[in-house]
Amino acid sequence: MKTYLLTAAGVIFLSVIISLIIPQGKMNKSIVFVMRLACILVLLQPITGIFKLDSVKVDSPMYDYEYICKVYSENQSEQLEKLLYKEFSAESECTVEVYYDEGNFKVKGVTVQLNSEQEKIIEEIYEYLEELKYINITVYAKSY
Repeated sequence: MKTYLLTAAGVIFLSVIISLIIPQGKMNKSIVFVMRLACILVLLQPITGIFKLDSVKVDSPMYDYEYICKVYSENQSEQLEKLLYKEFSAESECTVEVYYDEGNFKVKGVTVQLNSEQEKIIEEIYEYLEELKYINITVYAKSY
């Protein structure tokens, strides 16, 4: 409210000063009209604020992070399966759990289900995933 009153007083004061300074003539009427119009608009500003529609405020983000995490998780799982096949020639079913936290996607855990029961490969894959900085790693052989 204080800002509004200072603005209104400033515009009215400026209008009076300009109307005293400008010489009489053809431009005088136009300038006085513009200054009066400015004063009226400033004085009507609070009334126009009543009719102003507030912009829609969204409390939740516009992104569906659960869906994005699901797609990201599926993609990471598929890429990990390809990587393990390339590195160890091991066919597997991988699940990489991804979640969103404060602007970043983070891995919650990794599960690797191997189609072979070789204990040595299980240990090698576990160590390999640790080197890749994965957390909550589970590697096991598929039971038939």
